[in-house]
Amino acid sequence: MLAIIGPGAVGTVLAGYLGAAGRPLRLIGTPKDIAAAQAVEGLIVERVTGGPPLQLPRPPLGTTVDAGSTSAILLCIKHPDLDDVVAALPPDLPDGLLIGVTGNAAGALRQLREALPAQRIVPVTVQFNAQRLEPLHARVSARPRLGIPRDNPEMAELFAPSGIGILQARGEAGAWGKLLFNLCAAVAAATHSSFREVLIEARLRRIYARLLAEGMRSLDAAGIRYQLPVAVPAPLFLRLLKVPGNAAWWVAQRRQGIADYAYPSMVSDLTHGRPTEVDALNGEIVRIAARNGDIAPFNEAICSVLHALERDKDGAALSPENLAAQVERQTAGQSRS
Repeated sequence: MLAIIGPGAVGTVLAGYLGAAGRPLRLIGTPKDIAAAQAVEGLIVERVTGGPPLQLPRPPLGTTVDAGSTSAILLCIKHPDLDDVVAALPPDLPDGLLIGVTGNAAGALRQLREALPAQRIVPVTVQFNAQRLEPLHARVSARPRLGIPRDNPEMAELFAPSGIGILQARGEAGAWGKLLFNLCAAVAAATHSSFREVLIEARLRRIYARLLAEGMRSLDAAGIRYQLPVAVPAPLFLRLLKVPGNAAWWVAQRRQGIADYAYPSMVSDLTHGRPTEVDALNGEIVRIAARNGDIAPFNEAICSVLHALERDKDGAALSPENLAAQVERQTAGQSRS
């Protein structure tokens, strides 16, 4: 039995495809999540690229993992929930249990390996955008594809009959590349923007270019390999962000099939008063830079902006001009990009 922890957008999409393929699975969530899921009759995955939606009977639900019947775990959770999820895992998990991690925070892999040294922790990089519409009802913008390290065929085999595409990654390069790409999520959250708006609007694109440049420099200095989930190499994508037009959006959309209206989940987290992953994404770049005697002032500034918006809790969006002014003010005299 496969345990999928987290019945949000990604967890619902994966459960839909795997369940349709006949993979035995169980969806695990908080008591609140499970109560909401039990109130609906089935699971639905809408596919905006065409074809009828996936519609399945409601899968088995639970609030805890059954160590005796669980053959593998997929963690489809946000980084702020990681500590609580790890603490709730049964202490008698069998050694060597395969645990796939789909989150955006590459640093979560290190945290999980420290907390669960007897288990096999594998990055499963989500290469698609999905949105949760209602409990057990999600919308996916393209055929789901996952990046899995080529030295983990057992994890890839979990998805073999499902129709989910598997891209072979070089170790954890895909996970770190996804983190770099998602440095734009804080820009989108602060301004309530879509991916498309961040990659086309000049002021937002300029902020993201600075975040990405810092991130690439910090990972390069730390010797961390990365592979962006876009159709061109990272240095070229960064150059495209710095020129007018929609070239950066085109290459990002081409690889991931992102719909024009798609937005990072951090937008929804902020507007609904939930903790965001800004510390696990942009904050990770700040920490890596500091360990190598460097600074990442733009990523530090966007963390500060998001924390202020989290505290404010009125759900108001900043204009691109306002966000750019705040970032410029906080980084005056510190920029290296």
